[in-house]
Amino acid sequence: MHAYKPNSLHSVSGLASSRDRRTLLSVKDVLWLLYLYPMRWLVQALGMRPTYLLGRLVEPVFQIIAAERRGRARGWMQEALPRQTSSEALDRLARRFVSNAVFRALDDLHLVKPGFVERISHPEIQGREHLKAALAEGRGVLLISGHFYANRLGKRLLGRLGYPVMSVRHGQPPDRWMGRMGRKWLQPRYIRFLHEVIGEEVYIGDPHGSLKIFQRLRSGGLVNVHVDVGFATGRREMPFLGRRRRFGTGLLEIIRLSGCVVLPMLCLGNQRRCTIRLGPPLEMAEADGRLDFAEANLPGIVKRLEEMILEKPEEWELWQRL
Repeated sequence: MHAYKPNSLHSVSGLASSRDRRTLLSVKDVLWLLYLYPMRWLVQALGMRPTYLLGRLVEPVFQIIAAERRGRARGWMQEALPRQTSSEALDRLARRFVSNAVFRALDDLHLVKPGFVERISHPEIQGREHLKAALAEGRGVLLISGHFYANRLGKRLLGRLGYPVMSVRHGQPPDRWMGRMGRKWLQPRYIRFLHEVIGEEVYIGDPHGSLKIFQRLRSGGLVNVHVDVGFATGRREMPFLGRRRRFGTGLLEIIRLSGCVVLPMLCLGNQRRCTIRLGPPLEMAEADGRLDFAEANLPGIVKRLEEMILEKPEEWELWQRL
């Protein structure tokens, strides 16, 4: 079996050309600073109810700060959702999209508190039979998902129930909203914070990343990969949510070389009520080589992702980066 190279799945592009044009301190940098220090210290002393009360106080302010990006998200939603979706419904979805970002951020602050995960109510797991059957095959399970707000919470709760998940993610994702201070000083601290939130993970670009992924799958374990990453190489452009978007083919190489079972996973809600939906395994068409395998199977995976997003559009965070 050939080794899969994580660098072929993702690569950061355009950072060098944009670096000099960044402001020293952006609005996002200020929000990061407040979040990682005073907000985190405050929430450490609070339970869920007072924290969510704080969230309800903060949310209207963030709606104002994020108004421009909320409008862009609404515009894409209008293109993606059925034509009969009313203007009022689109406004509500766009506001919930921003609101969900606030409460996910608060959930993250709780997930780093020692022992807090054990105190959260059990999630509702729909399709657990698919997960049990996939694990019983012993080939490893690749959970494919999109960037939904409840992913981190859902995976931590699965781990608590005896289904530990290894996450594959970027250690330094590009973000055009941060300033030079954010890139140099705050983003690395935020990434370390997320490591505390997520737990077991492998970074794209880790020279041993491919070995870690395949070891986990060969041992019959669970690995999660997001289909909708925006900085992948080996990309193929496809219609997606009323527009055209490029999708990386690296995860198809993971599937082809490992022979793992592929399950779609959708995590919804927050720590008050979390739902994890696991679909039946996706059938992978056989093909001789990497390109043919990707050509045969990527459309089906993207279609499943699109269906999950349209089911709960306000919980998909990539309508617009906040």
